Amino acid sequence: MKDCFAKIISAIQAHKGRTVAIAITAFVLVCAVVALSCLGAFVFNRFSEGYVPTDAELAAINSDPAKQYKRVLIIGVDGMGDYMKRMDDGATPNFDRLFGDGFTTANGTRINASVTHTGMAVYPTISAQNWTSMFHGVRPPYHGITGANSNTDLDAGKQANEKYPSFIKVFLDANPDAKVLSSCTWSAVNNGAIEDLPQVRKLNNNCNTLHEILNGELVLGDVDLVQYIAQQTKVEGFADETYSLTDAVTVQRVIDETETADYKIAYMHLNQVDSAGHSYGNNKHAYIRAVSHVDLLIGKLYDAYEARGWLDDTLFILCTDHGHRYLQDGPGHGGNSKVERTVTFAIAGKTVKQGTPGKYVNTDLAPIVTYALGLKAPETWQGRVPYGMFLGE
Repeated sequence: MKDCFAKIISAIQAHKGRTVAIAITAFVLVCAVVALSCLGAFVFNRFSEGYVPTDAELAAINSDPAKQYKRVLIIGVDGMGDYMKRMDDGATPNFDRLFGDGFTTANGTRINASVTHTGMAVYPTISAQNWTSMFHGVRPPYHGITGANSNTDLDAGKQANEKYPSFIKVFLDANPDAKVLSSCTWSAVNNGAIEDLPQVRKLNNNCNTLHEILNGELVLGDVDLVQYIAQQTKVEGFADETYSLTDAVTVQRVIDETETADYKIAYMHLNQVDSAGHSYGNNKHAYIRAVSHVDLLIGKLYDAYEARGWLDDTLFILCTDHGHRYLQDGPGHGGNSKVERTVTFAIAGKTVKQGTPGKYVNTDLAPIVTYALGLKAPETWQGRVPYGMFLGE
């Protein structure tokens, strides 16, 4: 053995310069591999891989009523990540009937669904940065909602870089007489992520909204909901159920408002899943219960739109900004773990292709909406339309 080591040392000494060069080269290569791996984890996997619709494709939508939508309904669920895929079979029946195997309406229209549970949030996995990216089609360094205080800044009204308009502004610039509704449990989306435009009706729902309902100052169409809120208030106060109750109000106000006014785009932001994730992590009963509550609200929306005969001409979208860590890892989000960065994206409508689309990144929400409405996306957007999401690609 000693002779073996002696021979190796002699060889190294004889080729000292060459050995040093090899060692340095190896070190540089290892560093490069590590750097590229880090970039892949934090940057490259946030790049969209879809396509930009051509003028001919947009013209085909705008010339064919069968490819046009009278309304778009967007269900934004904060903090849900990819948890819909991990719920027990049958635990989310309303998500399944809207975004499942597809269905045929009473009028004979086939509604297909395209769903991915492997979508990608932008980094860092913070709400303000992701929702702004979803509305404005670019990553945080571009829209400018960044930093540790981004949630507070957005809620205080900080706006994205105007070079990157939201899909709502793109739509209203092309349709100045149209109306848009945004009903939010987390006010920051209304205050900062969506521009202040006269055609946009913004409803922020919170504890004060619940008190207004109980005091008769705000009347909702669903009397059972009001009674439920009153009963829960007596039993539990506003401590544990505030976000669950407020999400119910957020949804009911969308149902009420869309019945009395013609909103081309209606968006809602639901916050109870994120609240449960912060308190308990994503693998605890409270988190699962919050996802189940959201599923019940999806059912209320489905039933209301079905009763109005609106399933045929509505594009339904469910999206989320990020997931949550497990309790043992410290509940919350903001990092790059798989459970924080992986998100569900679901879309259903008459022009949707049934199945699983190509890679989805949160910046893709904006171009998906504009394409479905036959609008040209701004060249400044980084988001794309995922392959395999729509018919006739």
